[in-house]
This record gives sequence, C-alpha cells and structure tokens, in this order.
Amino acid sequence: MPPKRKAPTTDEDDDEYRKKRDRNNQAVKRSRVKSKQRTEETQQTVNELRVKNKVLEDKIKNQTKDLKFLKELFLAQAQAKSDKLGGVNLAELLKSSDDEADEADSKGSNKKKSSGSGRSVGGSRKAGNSSKS
Repeated sequence: MPPKRKAPTTDEDDDEYRKKRDRNNQAVKRSRVKSKQRTEETQQTVNELRVKNKVLEDKIKNQTKDLKFLKELFLAQAQAKSDKLGGVNLAELLKSSDDEADEADSKGSNKKKSSGSGRSVGGSRKAGNSSKS
C-alpha cells in the first residue's frame, strides 16, 4: 500500500492546535496540583486526628487510674467505718464493677460504653424524691 499523503496544513491550523494543546496541558497541570494539594490536606487532617486520638486515649487511661484510686480510697474509708455497715461486703461490690469494666475493655475499645456503667449501687437518687415525709 502506498503511504498516505498528509493534507497540507496551514499556519493557522498549527497555531490553533498548539493553543488547544497548551490549554489542555495547563488544565492537566492544574488538576494534578489540586489533586496533590487535596492529598496533602487529607494526610495532614489524618495526622491531626491521630494526635487527638492519642491524647484522648491517654486521658482515658489517666481517668481509669484515678477511678481505681478513688475506689480503693472509698473502700479503705468504708472498712474503717465497717461497724456502721454491717452485712455489706463492699470489696465484693467494687470487684464486680471492676470485672464489668475489664470485660468491656477486652471486648474492644471501639465500642462506646453506656454512660451509666460507672455508677455505684444506689447512687442514682434524684433530688426531691425522698421517701421521708
């Protein structure tokens, strides 16, 4: 087969084609820059969230330690006044609430705990609902 001849092109066609190609190339460059910028912003946001998450995890650990300390303090004070609390085994009550907290922790830290899981027995009395007359 004989080679095909190219149609004679004029300078106008070449200039127009070059302008189109230049515009297209600029659009591609802008698109790549925007994509790169969005990726960097996303990465920065992810890093910020990781730092915040770590801070919150540390707060949770500290509050858990504080809670254990307060439970021990309460237990020590209650045992000092054990003559007034005949028949109530505070150590058993506190141990059962510790076991529940440990089970919830072992099931997964991604699940939310209910807000009432840390309450002591009989500690949710509302004001104005006294049974005394």
